[in-house]
Amino acid sequence: MLNAKRLLAFALLLTLTGCYWRIAHEPMPFVAYGDLGPERARGAIVLLPGFADKPDDYEVHGFLAVLRKNAPGYDVFAADAHFGYYNKNTLVEQLHTSVIGPLLARGYKELWISGISMGGHGAVAYARSYPERVKGLLLFAPYLGPGDVVQEVVQAGGVCRYSAPAPLPESRFGFAQANFAWLKEVLCSTPAKVSVWVGVGARDQAKRDLLRDVVAPDHYVVLPGGHDWDAWTPALDQISRAAFVR
Repeated sequence: MLNAKRLLAFALLLTLTGCYWRIAHEPMPFVAYGDLGPERARGAIVLLPGFADKPDDYEVHGFLAVLRKNAPGYDVFAADAHFGYYNKNTLVEQLHTSVIGPLLARGYKELWISGISMGGHGAVAYARSYPERVKGLLLFAPYLGPGDVVQEVVQAGGVCRYSAPAPLPESRFGFAQANFAWLKEVLCSTPAKVSVWVGVGARDQAKRDLLRDVVAPDHYVVLPGGHDWDAWTPALDQISRAAFVR
């Protein structure tokens, strides 16, 4: 009986590993929604998934329906930017080479990046690497980095008082520290250099207080819910009605 339980646990582990530890293919795959093209579209919105999400989850959970309603002048692209790219440290490179760079080369005039949880971490990383390309960020319960780095920022007195170490380590800690340094640069000035919007569930917002202190009050949306789509999709509805108004 004990061996059977161990085999079952091992099989479950393999299943979960197969779901989350995926191969970071080059080029990075993506799915295109909308066919306005760069000549007619106001711009492009690139969606970055959370840890366990895939591009079709945006359709399933209503993100695409919301964007079709509130941002009809934009073409939407869902990048399959899963954890494998972060683990391999090729997220920003592949996102630019395979997805965003070609969109800009085609002539899309505006670029918005929307990231959920882990995808919010990646959205900030891309924006700090190519700041001249990004019009705005839509971040939903964004992952801010390892707890040690978040605590560094808290102890410094918040994003605007934080100074990242130099040189930054080439690690997940350095990745997060670089993100905070960029957020300080663009949000702790008047006016903010990039339009940053944040949506969180009421039961999930304690971890995002650092952002609440630096984005415009009407750019930080708290709705009922936790770390899940039941909060994120309504938050996108509210945020996109304001962010994409002419």
